[in-house]
Amino acid sequence: MTETDTCTRCGLPLYISSQHVWMDNGVITAKRDARQRLVLFECGNFDPLFQGIGEIIGVPIERLVIDASRRSTREYMRFVVPDDVKETIRKREIDLRLVFDSTFLIWRAMGYGKLSLEDVRYEGGEGDFIAVIAERPYSVPLAVGNFAGSLEAIVGREPGVRYEETAPGIYRITVFEAENPPELKDRLRWRGYEREYKPGDFRPERCENCGAPLALQEFRWDLANGSIRSSVTGRRMVMTGPSMIDPVFEELERELGETIPRVVVEAQKRFVKSGFFAVEEVAGEEGMREKLAIRGLGYLRYLRVGRRGVQVKVENVALPLLGVGLAQGLYERAFQVESDVEWELSEEGDLLVEVTPR
Repeated sequence: MTETDTCTRCGLPLYISSQHVWMDNGVITAKRDARQRLVLFECGNFDPLFQGIGEIIGVPIERLVIDASRRSTREYMRFVVPDDVKETIRKREIDLRLVFDSTFLIWRAMGYGKLSLEDVRYEGGEGDFIAVIAERPYSVPLAVGNFAGSLEAIVGREPGVRYEETAPGIYRITVFEAENPPELKDRLRWRGYEREYKPGDFRPERCENCGAPLALQEFRWDLANGSIRSSVTGRRMVMTGPSMIDPVFEELERELGETIPRVVVEAQKRFVKSGFFAVEEVAGEEGMREKLAIRGLGYLRYLRVGRRGVQVKVENVALPLLGVGLAQGLYERAFQVESDVEWELSEEGDLLVEVTPR
């Protein structure tokens, strides 16, 4: 893949259309592994959300975010990179620079930002390290975890990591061999989306050339700089796995108690009310159904909005707590009222949300 490998008809990067499937039920999966679910989501939401959660609970969660991202990326890369290739790399018969040059091209197509190798020492022993420069990463802690997890999968050694901002929006990330804290050993285990998805009837018009939904033409891929932007909202997007995000919330709940889901919803609501999302984007049930499905966030079964409240049901949902906070935040912005929210998430992946005025 190169920076110019795009569909000649719809302009979508060929890596995106060839490696992913947009299903009829609001789900995006990797073609090689259906457990690998993806979402196309506003990445400007992530770091403010993580910061907001930390402010509410009084404890920074950056380390948890990095570790969740590391584990998820590690499992993905273990599957993507064949065992014989990993073995060749570990014998130092393939230059790591070549491996990561290819990996970083894929990450640019996913909207992760522009990463480039700065320095490498890989001799198979202590003192090995690899340093990269990340320009405008989609999320600082998630990007740090992405790189650490990729290296761990390829070389088979547990990574330590440090990073610093060397200029506005530019970070130097260094990964080296180091045993992770014992308290993280058995936590945040990656698990794929192995549930049976419910069917849907999302039938988007598709590109005759690459087969991708034509609605993706709303987004502009800047492959040189690793960014994706909506031409409608101007917001930056990323294609990533919800399995990097959800385990963070689950671990916080395990450590700090059952109030954590409400903390996440509250942090998301506050962020939404700050003006990142526009009320006008909720353009009726049909429009929202397509919007959620194109982003892989699930299949909208129904949406009822009015001054008396909001009722939503989403099947095959991804990032459910963010969806709850989004619904509550947009309602409060639209009607200038305080509200209460209740939700229920079934084992089958059905999310029911009800927002009512206080």
